[in-house]
Formats: sequence, structure tokens, C-alpha cells
Amino acid sequence: DNLMATNNKDLAASIVELLGGSSNISTALHCVTRLRFNLRDGSLAKLDDIRQLKGVLGAQIKDGQYQIIIGPNVNRVYDEVVPLLDSSAAADKPSSAGKIKGAQVLDIITGIFSAILPALVAGGMLKGLLALAEIFGVNTGVGTCQILSMISDVPFYFLPFLLAISAARKFKVNEYLGVCMAGALMYPAFVEAVGADPSPFTFLGIAVFPVILGVGLLAIVYHFIDRFIPDVLKMVLVPMLSLVISVPLTLLVFAPLGAYGGLELADGIVWLFSLLGPIAGFLLGFFMPLIVLFGMHQSTSPIQISNIATLGYDYLLPVSFCHNMAESGAAFGAALRMKDKELRSAALTTSFSAFLGISEPALFTVQVPNKTPLIAAMIANGIGGALTVVLGAKCYAFVMPGITSLPTYANGGAFNLLMMVVCIASTFVIAAILSFILGGKLANKH
Repeated sequence: DNLMATNNKDLAASIVELLGGSSNISTALHCVTRLRFNLRDGSLAKLDDIRQLKGVLGAQIKDGQYQIIIGPNVNRVYDEVVPLLDSSAAADKPSSAGKIKGAQVLDIITGIFSAILPALVAGGMLKGLLALAEIFGVNTGVGTCQILSMISDVPFYFLPFLLAISAARKFKVNEYLGVCMAGALMYPAFVEAVGADPSPFTFLGIAVFPVILGVGLLAIVYHFIDRFIPDVLKMVLVPMLSLVISVPLTLLVFAPLGAYGGLELADGIVWLFSLLGPIAGFLLGFFMPLIVLFGMHQSTSPIQISNIATLGYDYLLPVSFCHNMAESGAAFGAALRMKDKELRSAALTTSFSAFLGISEPALFTVQVPNKTPLIAAMIANGIGGALTVVLGAKCYAFVMPGITSLPTYANGGAFNLLMMVVCIASTFVIAAILSFILGGKLANKH
């Protein structure tokens, strides 16, 4: 552990130095696998040198943001980065105010959902295991299973509060005020006052977009008021006025906008897949490796959560599941053609990582450098995405799309689970075969 901490600390220091030093970093945050930086002077960044660092899988610029791909170890590296930064740069320091530019919106949303993924994955996985146990005849309505069922419900039942805390950190406003905003949206009198039938203001329907919009408004109001209130009165007036102004506006404007917007978004996805059918699945699957390559894949998390909340299931997570199997199969097929032992070992290792649900190592160390495995992954995932539509595979809980998430598909019954197995197995095999066939040049690489 001490050696790992030292390595992470050295890696963090090297990254900060090669980005031009802490004074050149205006904001820093992270998602599931990437460190994300906004720089004051991009000419000071040395991306080629960063790519050579041990522990870095890749580096790129996307919409003016510098993304350093680390992999599953990103949290530990980020923890070592934070102490090296100016107090205004670290996104997880809520005391410091910052302005959000248009180019950062997608990354802010990604950061909000990345922070709460462990809780949602834990609940989703446990739900899947309980559903799988029920398929095998276990009575899940009594005893220990009831407690486990309660545990699986907690992250989703209290999702608005998890989102409020995460959003408050990203928008750099007091977290407890953020929880108050979520509490206002969850207050029974407000929920009961909405007369729509069906109402989007259920504890899940209201969770995603209205909370983020509400906390965002709270941050704007808070920082605006804070400029004009004397220091001696800040503690008393700023929090009170922020809630008094932002909560009514959220209830009247942003809550309906966010809730109905979530419904329309979910209906739009249903319409698109109903209109195009397997073609929609193929296109989404085919371009998924490129979406991941440019760091945009986490931006679909709000849509996936909204779909599960409003429809009861999601179309996109099965395609993402197939994507990880495509990356795994493509890396495995490439490994079979490689003569160099180190390259083959790296390909097999990254194949296993993608099999478990983390595709970036395979994407950045095998697929992109060698090109033909990337083509194989795109074609295979296109086919896999089409299959998820043809076979009607759906995901009924929010999970990370790796092999360990397979039990969650039992929530839709044994047939849904079987169809998902067919989809991922087909995607893996097709990717491996295509990667092996197309990868003739890999045999000569040393």
C-alpha cells in the first residue's frame, strides 16, 4: 500500500508538472477512468511526455479540456493531485467559487454522476443477485433477503440526496444547502400538490434533472448574494436568502422543466428505437468505441438513470455491456496474433479488464495503436447493439456494464438474462475473430 501511494503521488506530481504546474491548472476533476483538467495556458502542456508516464493509458484534448486516462486507479491518483493544486482548482472543494463555461457543462454532469456510481452500482448489483436467486427458487420475501432487498433500494430511494451532494461539490456550494434543495423537491406536500396523472414527480422521476438544475441555481444565487452581503452577516443571510430565492424558483420552473424533460427524453429514445429498430442499436454500438475514446460515454448516465426511473428499464446499458465485450474480444483476438510476449501479455491483461467492465486500457493500449482491433470492436459492437434490439434485451437496474453486472438482467426474467448472454457472447466472439483476421501486421510487431 505504501509503495502504491508513493507511485500515485509521483505520478500525480509528474502530471501536474507536465501540465505547466499547479498555477496553470484552473480546474481539475475526474470521472470513472480519467483525470480532467482545464488549463490557463495550453501551450505549457506536454501531452507526449504525459503519455510516456507509467500508469497513464493515454492523453488527449477534448473541447479545450485535457483528459488523462488512468483507468480504475484514477481516484487514488486524483487524491494525490488535489493537494498539489491551488485551492480554487480542485472541483471537490466546495468552499471555493468558480464559473462554469459552456464547454464544461458535459464534464460537470459527468462528474456529478461519476461520484455516485459506486452507490448505484452496489444497489443495482444486489437487486440483480436477488432476482437471480428468485429464478432459482429462493424465497426472497422473508428473512435475510428482506434486509438485502432494503439495502438494494437505499441508493435509489435516496438518489435525490446523493445527487444533491455530488452536484453541490461540482457547483462549489455548501453541500448541506444542496441537501435542503433535494429535501424541498422531495417534501410530501410538494409531491402531492402535483396533479398530473401519471405524475413525473415520483421519488425517482424527480431525482435526476430537477435536482441538478435546482442545485445549480442555488450555487448561482449563493455566489451572487455572497458578493454584496457584509462579512459579519454572511453566515446568517447568505444561506437563508439563497434558499428563499432558489427553492421557489426551482419548484415553479426547474422541477417541472427537469421532470417533464426527463420523460420526453425517455420517450424520445423509445421513439428512436421504435422507428429505426436494430439500425439504432447498430449505429449506437458501432460508434460507442469512439464515444468512449473521446470521454463522452459517462454523459449517457443521466439518460440511463432517467429511463430506468420512467420506463422501468433502459436500452442503452445493454449496448454499453456489449461494448466492453467487444473491446475484450478485440484485445483477445489481437493477442493471439502478437509474437512479442510483452505486447501479448498487455493485450490479454487489458482484455480481462474490459471483460470486467473497464474498457479504456484495451482501447488505448491495443485498439487505437494497432487500428485493426478498433475496427473489429466497432463492427462487433454494432452487431451486438443490433442484437440487443432484435432480442429485446433490457437492463432493469443501473450498473457498470461488465460481466459482474450480468445478474442484474435477471430482473427482467430468465429469458431476458438468456438474451443478454447471447448478445454479449456473440459480440465477444465476433470481435475476437475479426481482430484475429484483420490483425496480420500484429504478428510482426516487436
